Amino acid sequence: MRVLFKFFVLLTVIFFAGSTTLFLFLNTSPANMPFNDYEFHIKDGMSASKLADNLQSEHLIRSALFFKILIRISQLDKNLKAGYILVSNGMKTTDIMKKILYADFITISLTIPEGYSLKEINNVLITKNLVTKDEIDGFLNRSDYTSLIGLKDFPSAEGFLFPETYTFHKGVKTEKIYSTMVKLFFVKLNEASNSIKSMKPDEMYKKLIIASIIEKEVRNREEASLVAGIFYNRLDLRMKLQSCATVQYILDKPKERLLFDDLLIPSPYNTYLNEGVPPGPISSPGLNSLKAAFNPEKTDYLYFVVKDPVKGSHHFSVEYDEHLRAQERYKSIQGFE
Repeated sequence: MRVLFKFFVLLTVIFFAGSTTLFLFLNTSPANMPFNDYEFHIKDGMSASKLADNLQSEHLIRSALFFKILIRISQLDKNLKAGYILVSNGMKTTDIMKKILYADFITISLTIPEGYSLKEINNVLITKNLVTKDEIDGFLNRSDYTSLIGLKDFPSAEGFLFPETYTFHKGVKTEKIYSTMVKLFFVKLNEASNSIKSMKPDEMYKKLIIASIIEKEVRNREEASLVAGIFYNRLDLRMKLQSCATVQYILDKPKERLLFDDLLIPSPYNTYLNEGVPPGPISSPGLNSLKAAFNPEKTDYLYFVVKDPVKGSHHFSVEYDEHLRAQERYKSIQGFE
């Protein structure tokens, strides 16, 4: 009986020793693992079984079966997220599992400057290799894309992608990027004005358009609310806004100095030809421009012209004759000739 007991103890020791040896072997990286760091893509909708097979086929783990056992134990198959993980040469299988389990994905940081248009923002996303042009175009071509990003009452994302520094997982969808920026926009909009909740969408949109023009027109932040007040004064009197920034928006490439012929380009965005605000924003305004557009300074001013290009300050006028004299005075630094 004692001999039989010793035999079973020996078998148990051999079994666990063998299991441990096998585990340690399967947990090591393959000999033909890519030498440099490797970006492995967990695609959206990929099954856990396919994930294990792909890891083995790309020589990142020794055994897909072993990885599938780990998946079952960790219940990863119930909560598999899409993204890119960085697999270093010599990384253990369990370390790879941890990266996937805790969504330790490769991230990309980018900064959207104040005043960027939707086109310019998209170029940043493409340049940073966050998304491709085809992915952006495909999303924007969807008839319901504004609803998907929280803008069901508005025709476009233009103006709503708040300028800020963001960090996204590589492989993120365009919808997620836009949604994140739109969400921050409304946070900042509530910070700019406490009357947003009682404001109708069309009224809010009109003020956003003004904010987008101010963002491009005004360099001196202290003058933003003054310029906003001038724009609203002009609208009240059915005067044209006559904003050079709206003309720049319709050009293929912005010009350092606009020519008189540029002011005659036919477009609903040309505020030298059309009364009222353009059909949509021309840029993504920052917080200062939003505050100015939603809280304009009330004055009798109707005109302004640049007087100090270094400081970005303007000369403000009530009467047109005074404005003409100011234009003549500062003619050499005006935005067009």
